[in-house]
Amino acid sequence: MDSQANSHFYKKARRRFSWLTYLLTAIFLILSVAQWISIQQLSASNEFFTEKYWVGSIFFAVGLVLFGLFIFFETLRFVVPLNWIFAIVIFECVVMGVASLVVRHHKYQFLLSFVIWSVTLGIFLLCGSFLPHDLTLDIVVLFVLAILALIGAMYFLMMHIVTNMPYSFFVHRGFVVCSIWMFIMYHAQIINGGKFAEMRTKDYLLSSLMLFHDFLLMFMLSFHLAPKWSDECDAHLNKTSMLIFITDPTPPMFWDED
Repeated sequence: MDSQANSHFYKKARRRFSWLTYLLTAIFLILSVAQWISIQQLSASNEFFTEKYWVGSIFFAVGLVLFGLFIFFETLRFVVPLNWIFAIVIFECVVMGVASLVVRHHKYQFLLSFVIWSVTLGIFLLCGSFLPHDLTLDIVVLFVLAILALIGAMYFLMMHIVTNMPYSFFVHRGFVVCSIWMFIMYHAQIINGGKFAEMRTKDYLLSSLMLFHDFLLMFMLSFHLAPKWSDECDAHLNKTSMLIFITDPTPPMFWDED
């Protein structure tokens, strides 16, 4: 009887944890898109993040450092209200960091990309939840496949940059997305439980932030479609031209000599 009671209590706690995680992830997605739309539509904030794009980089870097601390120091995750304050600060830093990209994207492309990758996140969470194979037993295999995907992605990215190989960037993107999908399904299994490895039921803030970052990994690929240069960016082109190796010392001529 005690084992049955413990099993019932475990399943109830695990179900509550998984639903709370998915609810918080949905709230993070809704709050993030609401803030990005507001920043993009308000002229003052749009102009600020367009001209001072480096501010977003600082926010994003701070968010990643804080997220690393949140992962490795359990006290930050289990002490209330410190855990909530830390999670909110991490979330806001990441949102403000991505704002520097959002303001340079077209509104409807940005919203369409957000919807597509949100649905994709949900689909692969479902796939991981109902997949009969226990991915938590194969973490070494997943790690090796992720390394292979990283090598393939880097190679085809260089082919895109260096040789302008047709469709090479889409192959690069495919490698990246496939590796992300594997880990989304892995995360779904450690959240839902009942597998070899699982997250603790008090780690709902960490798990929801983890899924939100999974979404960001896919969503940020969409910004390749955004306009890369603006009038403000063109002014900085000469500052970075020294990083380009030019084999021909003769500068190209774009005008006819009289």
